[in-house]
Amino acid sequence: MPKEYASEIHQLLKLGGTSAESLGLPVAQNSAHPEDRLQDQEIFYEDDDIATSKKAGLDDAKISLLIKKAIVYPLVFLAAFGFFYFLLNFSSIVSQIQGWFTKPQAEEILGEDLTEYYNWIGAYYFSVNDSKVLDPNNDIDKDGLSNHDEFVMHTNPVNADSDADGASDGLELLAGTNMWGAGPAPEGQNKLAANLDPSLVNNRISSNTAAGAGHVSGASVIKYDLTKPGRLSIPRLNLQVPLVWSASAAEFDKDLSRGVVHYPGTAMPGEQGTIYVSGHSSDYIWKKNPYGQIFSQLNVLQPGDDVFVDVYDIEGQTHTYRYQVTVKNIYGPADQAQFIDNSTNKINLSTCWPIGTTKDRLVVSAVEVGL
Repeated sequence: MPKEYASEIHQLLKLGGTSAESLGLPVAQNSAHPEDRLQDQEIFYEDDDIATSKKAGLDDAKISLLIKKAIVYPLVFLAAFGFFYFLLNFSSIVSQIQGWFTKPQAEEILGEDLTEYYNWIGAYYFSVNDSKVLDPNNDIDKDGLSNHDEFVMHTNPVNADSDADGASDGLELLAGTNMWGAGPAPEGQNKLAANLDPSLVNNRISSNTAAGAGHVSGASVIKYDLTKPGRLSIPRLNLQVPLVWSASAAEFDKDLSRGVVHYPGTAMPGEQGTIYVSGHSSDYIWKKNPYGQIFSQLNVLQPGDDVFVDVYDIEGQTHTYRYQVTVKNIYGPADQAQFIDNSTNKINLSTCWPIGTTKDRLVVSAVEVGL
């Protein structure tokens, strides 16, 4: 039988063993292995993941930067604003800070406290002819504590020594001992004492002591105008200060804010005896006293240094007296020795000592000499 040949269709369909390659037709280049196709797909996806990851990283960096700007810039602005605000308002800010530590004046009596005080002190009197006796700033028993101080401290306003231990209430306050009994002052008493001004107590004690010392032995013929402050001058200290003629110990607090004070009842310039003048060596910051440290350098004076006192008479004439320093001494506030020297015309300049305390009094004595 003649050999049968496959038709062209069979040849094209690879029938009968004839391939498209043998016919010279192009053959599709398909991968022979499935694993190769899978690897190609994985590479494609990996490239896509890297691109997505890079984009996400850029977004995170932008967000982080925005957050930093949102925090840092306002902080920088607030810091700059605060700095310039403080710079422009420095004085006011300092005043406000000082106000946090400000205490009220110790003897300021207002409102209901005044009624309570008068109810309290009224219990010690059946009747009073002179209302000044009950004045809060009066010192009835002459112990250095004003009536109101006695009210604050719960001591007896008509008994200088409330606990009868031989020391006056005022001296016990300055010494830190118990005004209600024996031993050191208890905590409750110290808390009450913090409302008092010990420098005023010290001055009252000295003034009361001076009033009972009987130190003036010769009167001046000059008629002084005691409504007009005199003047105290100390060249060595480069000091000129008003000399206030205090009418009573109750006026000391007010008068010490106007200058130095002359103790009432002590000698006047030109009189034989001791002129006693007191000024602050220190004072509470909240009082804003321009003369709060006026005698802080009193200890610098030496024998031979000059002290001048100007006083005015009722006709307006000025009378000047010159004194020279002779000695410095330390006294207790109730020591009469600082007041009773009648041997000559002299002036005693006094201040609480050591500075910042009311323990003792530094007294610089000077005798009158010619101009």
